[in-house]
Amino acid sequence: MEAPSLITLGVFCLAVTLSAAPAPPSGQGPNGHVYVVVPAGSYSLGEKGHLVNPLHRVRLKSFRIADAETTFAQFEKFVQETKYVTDAERRGWGMTFRAGLPEWAWDETDGASWRRPFGPDQPLPRDDEPVTQISGEDARAYCRWIGGRLPTCDEWEAAARAGSRGSWPWGAQFEAGRANIWNGETHAAETLGEGGDGFVYLAPVRTFAANAWGLYDVIGNVFEYCGDLPPSLRGREKVIIAGRGGSWWCSARTCHSYNLVDIGHMDRHGSLANQGFRVVWDLPVSTR
Repeated sequence: MEAPSLITLGVFCLAVTLSAAPAPPSGQGPNGHVYVVVPAGSYSLGEKGHLVNPLHRVRLKSFRIADAETTFAQFEKFVQETKYVTDAERRGWGMTFRAGLPEWAWDETDGASWRRPFGPDQPLPRDDEPVTQISGEDARAYCRWIGGRLPTCDEWEAAARAGSRGSWPWGAQFEAGRANIWNGETHAAETLGEGGDGFVYLAPVRTFAANAWGLYDVIGNVFEYCGDLPPSLRGREKVIIAGRGGSWWCSARTCHSYNLVDIGHMDRHGSLANQGFRVVWDLPVSTR
């Protein structure tokens, strides 16, 4: 497996002015998902000089994207109906982290899976927390079941930016407390008080304010899988999968990918406690 979490190391443009563009419509999708309609148009994405995601322009068709990361309860319903067995369950272990481990250290934990993402001796996830310990292949299976798919890297960025011209949905500077990341100086301990976000590990979806188009947690909480690879990584689709947005584990001194530009990647069958996904639907949305 590659690095233990999704690690590597823009701009909205339509025919109308940014300030005049209304928030896109939203609606109720299958299995409790809420979706936002991303308008068709020409989008300028990436960042000048970025090695993986250089500044580029792309024309996208309209699509619908879940407003939040797929939750434990939503994935549980999928498993109940399909009897699906995840990669971590077949393998018998997943990668977990606990405060106090050295920088970049993760544990190979027997029995860790989406049901107990931090290990069999740890509490069950909340129903409204994002599902984790699922691989890219597991996420694709859920998306097929729900009548959708994973977003492309460009679709994810266009929706996550929602018109932002900075590296974050709210502007050019990161603001502590606006997303669930690791705020400690090291991974020995988290900063939960002033300057922190109030969470050590997973936060329920929709805890933090949405971006301008109504999407939650595009920064932090869990990395979100994408359905393709950036140009610099293409040809490795059978081995790796891309992810974006950073996670609760990411910090300024380690994985600082909690932004709208960086694109991470990992083993497409790997399973960690900081990986999740949101669903995209081509128009029209399937109704289950």
